[in-house]
Amino acid sequence: MDLPDNISCMDWIESSVTMATQEIPADLGEFIPSDLFEDGSEKFLPKLPALSKISTSKGFDEKAVEDSKRLCGQTSFNILVVGSTNGHVRLVAYGISPIAEVDLAAQMTQGGKIISATLSADLQSLSVVMERPENMEQNAQHQVYLMALDCMLLTSRHQELATYAMKHGKIVTYLEYLNSTLNAVSEAWEDILLEMENKLTKYAQQKASDGTVGDEFLQLLMWGRTSPDLQAFLVNDLSEKGLKKLGHSIENSYTNIQKLVLKHIHCVGRALLYHLSEIEGMAQWYDKYGVLGLSTSAVKEAVSSVGSFMLKANELLHVIDTSMKNFRAFFRWLYVVILRLAEEPVPAAISKMMMKDVNFVADFLTENFTDAPQESSPGATKKSGFTLERVGQYLKKSDLQFVQAVVPGSWQSFVESNQFLQESDMLFPHHPEKSLLQLFECLDKTVRSALNLPASSIGQSVKCHGELQLYSVNTTTKEETKPHRCLQQHTVAKDHRLYTLVMTEDSPSASIYLIRQNTAKQGGYREAVCLHFAFLGSPKDDDSVVSQSCSEHQILDAAFYDDKTLSFLLHEKGDGKSDECVSVLCQVLLEALQDEHFTQISSETALGQCQNICRFDLGPHVSHYRRLDNMKAGTFAVSGSRKVACVLFGNCRRVRLFDMDAEDEEESLYEDKSTLDVSGIRLEDNGTSEDNKENLSS
Repeated sequence: MDLPDNISCMDWIESSVTMATQEIPADLGEFIPSDLFEDGSEKFLPKLPALSKISTSKGFDEKAVEDSKRLCGQTSFNILVVGSTNGHVRLVAYGISPIAEVDLAAQMTQGGKIISATLSADLQSLSVVMERPENMEQNAQHQVYLMALDCMLLTSRHQELATYAMKHGKIVTYLEYLNSTLNAVSEAWEDILLEMENKLTKYAQQKASDGTVGDEFLQLLMWGRTSPDLQAFLVNDLSEKGLKKLGHSIENSYTNIQKLVLKHIHCVGRALLYHLSEIEGMAQWYDKYGVLGLSTSAVKEAVSSVGSFMLKANELLHVIDTSMKNFRAFFRWLYVVILRLAEEPVPAAISKMMMKDVNFVADFLTENFTDAPQESSPGATKKSGFTLERVGQYLKKSDLQFVQAVVPGSWQSFVESNQFLQESDMLFPHHPEKSLLQLFECLDKTVRSALNLPASSIGQSVKCHGELQLYSVNTTTKEETKPHRCLQQHTVAKDHRLYTLVMTEDSPSASIYLIRQNTAKQGGYREAVCLHFAFLGSPKDDDSVVSQSCSEHQILDAAFYDDKTLSFLLHEKGDGKSDECVSVLCQVLLEALQDEHFTQISSETALGQCQNICRFDLGPHVSHYRRLDNMKAGTFAVSGSRKVACVLFGNCRRVRLFDMDAEDEEESLYEDKSTLDVSGIRLEDNGTSEDNKENLSS
């Protein structure tokens, strides 16, 4: 998938909404979707042949050509959220099918950079953090806003979108397969005939006798006489071995192209027509799929483009078949002539020519050797044109140089003579002057354009129902020297809530805000609480997680460990006798924050200026913590599914990994072996090493 702008953020969410099914009698042993749509392509379409044996393409697994996108194993509806630098947010189902493109610049009358974007698990709300100028002038001061957008169409039609996205993914797979097949066809085509054309052209320019090269070959065919120039050209320039090699190469090249067209292009073309016809049926079912933005006329145009491509592929087969028949007869006759001119024995099997062979050779000479010599200016050398190679023109992105003539009495001739058939939508249009690659480019563009229409339609239905100013930033600061400022978004499917962790000041900060939004209600309200840390742990004597060494901790970074746990990277001062700084990694259960701790906030006031927001000390509620001795931490990342935390040193040169489930002794042993530099080289952590001293002093 190609995007026209730069990507600034990404997030991948898994939908919590259930895919509705309709139970049918147990004797059938299966479930069908409630909208009665069933993909029967596996029953009616043949398997696509593997490309690995005939092409250098490595994008398709030989065992799963149709499922190269790995869509068959998807059990839930998942969406990739992509934010860009120009204010666009794109939702991509299964990471393949674009289902929504939201232009926030058009909605807010002013564009900006998307810093963070995520979708709630119930698909009802899209939360976006955007940085944009304070006013229309591009000044150095930018404001950062948290925006909430309703996705009602996405929620109400999630099952239809999942079905459509699966179908879209298959069609994209077929387009890529077709592109790889055409690359294989181009690899199979050899330009050896062009070498023979160049030799004939050179001979035509240098020969002393009058007349065309075609006339000389016709005289040789009819009377068996040749000029001294032509005899020298046949014996010395072409030669018996060169002609045999040429015929063998052409035979192999054209045969391989025929196999690719018959076995691969025809197969994938039928599959494209099948799936696009089903998409056309979906578009006509307006209540379920047409409302998504599918256009019947656009899909029909896509089907028509596939049909035109298949007609051109059949035309290529006809050209190859005709060329091979003529080449066999022509080379066989020319091979005998060269042997006789060289006074070599001629095998009896090829010495005789039937009348049909003579006709083939005569037709070949008349069709390809009839260009008369031309002089572009007085005194210029004579030029002779030859058209031996007519297959390669179909594999170029330009119009055909030699258009196939319409055979009298053929179907094409009948259609051209009937105006009613020419205007009929039931027939695929034929483009005689276009090449195969030109029609493929048209096919690819038309199909993708038709399939991307729902993204625009659904994107226009996504509306912003509120925004909150978070903080201001100075854009004059270089990106590499800009201080870290925590900004994390997380959705909890069970509670229908979407959380945002945000620092309004540069790290380390004395506090951090946690904003939550209720996604179950349309235009759901937002609440916030201001979090800070004093002493860590409970003051009880029997509690093992007490840290009385510091009465006020600063927050370096924060993140969601999982749906129930928050992780924090803290910064504490020593006992006052030294300037040593100690970093602390701790975790807090989200259930420690009760409803009464949250305050409903208004979009009219900036987050940092809201005076009524409750300040809550998380220190007594720390469930686990660990002091990170001999390191000055900068930022971190955590993963609840992998049970690990990765802490980046303040000098951004090294990282340390922590097993969050390990016991103290095991964790200490793991920790000693887990310090890495950014280049991936494993280093030993020997207490206060020189690297650590450098890091602590930085």
